[in-house]
Amino acid sequence: MDYLQLTSLSRLPELSALRPYKAIIIVEDSVAPDRQAQISQWLIASGCLYTMAWGPDCRSWTEAVDLANREAFDTQAIPSESLVMTTWHEDESLAEVFWFSKHTAMHPCSSLANTLVLHLSPTERQAELAALYEAA
Repeated sequence: MDYLQLTSLSRLPELSALRPYKAIIIVEDSVAPDRQAQISQWLIASGCLYTMAWGPDCRSWTEAVDLANREAFDTQAIPSESLVMTTWHEDESLAEVFWFSKHTAMHPCSSLANTLVLHLSPTERQAELAALYEAA
């Protein structure tokens, strides 16, 4: 598991070494729609093939990632190997989302050995979230 905390001002780092990967988007801060679109496009461009969103308004993250995936292929059909799976988990605990990520979240065309915990928050919680993920 890789951990990345982002704030509204954070630079979006290079993630291609994780390719292909799945991302758990933990929303603990409000994110402006243009920033949400930017982050979603960055996830797609960096090789994310599965996102799981958790936190306030997490459903909007699946919509933003789905839109970014469609935009990446303009008017063409998205090839199966590039289709990004998206789920939202508004009624589940974070521990349940981590369990889902480790045991259920699979892509039909790619093995996703790497997982990014993308923490959208002003407060860093790497050790706490890593321990919770490990326990799942």
